[in-house]
Amino acid sequence: MTSQETAAGAPRPGVAQIFDGLAPDYDQAGVAWFGPIAARLVELLAPQPGERALDIGAGRGAVTFPLSDAVGPSGQVTAIDISAEMIRLLGQDAATRGVANLRAAHGEATAASLGEADFDVAAASLVLFFCPDPEATLRQWLGLVRPGGRLGITTFGPQDEIWRRVDSVFEPYLPQQLLDARTSGRRGPFASSEALVSLFEQCGAVGITSQEEPVEVALPDADAWRRWSMTLGQRQMWAAVPADQQDGVFHQAAETLEQARGADGLIHLSQQVRYTLCRVA
Repeated sequence: MTSQETAAGAPRPGVAQIFDGLAPDYDQAGVAWFGPIAARLVELLAPQPGERALDIGAGRGAVTFPLSDAVGPSGQVTAIDISAEMIRLLGQDAATRGVANLRAAHGEATAASLGEADFDVAAASLVLFFCPDPEATLRQWLGLVRPGGRLGITTFGPQDEIWRRVDSVFEPYLPQQLLDARTSGRRGPFASSEALVSLFEQCGAVGITSQEEPVEVALPDADAWRRWSMTLGQRQMWAAVPADQQDGVFHQAAETLEQARGADGLIHLSQQVRYTLCRVA
């Protein structure tokens, strides 16, 4: 049966609060974004029927539900997130879909919160760069997977030039934490595939691979882009702009977005995504 539980310990209350607020709209704008990223991660991890899988930072289930389908009724998926509201809504979505092999848990992905964890496969899509100590966090995640099991994560690579210029419109308003290089990917462990491989090696992982693949978003107009951006973590960027200046920021972004309009009439934006996978020694 599908279950919803509370796991011990949920630090990072600021991050949890942000995603609690986002949860009702998160990944609900009808834009193919988290879904394709998650589907590709699951494909690369190749979960098998009957395996026990873990989805870390599950959100509204972009990875959870493909994992559930892959491991089948003889397997089990544990989905954990530090946002209680994400987990509540994920549980509702699972019940609506009739998913019976899911345990939804609120908390951090640690041995203390998950008990005697011995997963065959674990996934964390667009999560690790939110953690204040990525190396310590990755070591914890690896400790949740049985020897010989697999762990895979996704992180962001470079954006195309138009997307980068659109985001730069927000930069004068952003506090330092939203300019953090962990999420911008300009330096540190998230700057390149080579840097991520090095991080995984430091944590004792083996069989490490890391590859970049483009993910494209197609939108009809700037209004659709704005609605979509408000269903993502980018809502924080909008919140940093004073209310009386938001229209000006939008118009600057809209002018830039028009430069990405294709022959099909849609605005096309592209982001490189890094898929980094390993086995546990």
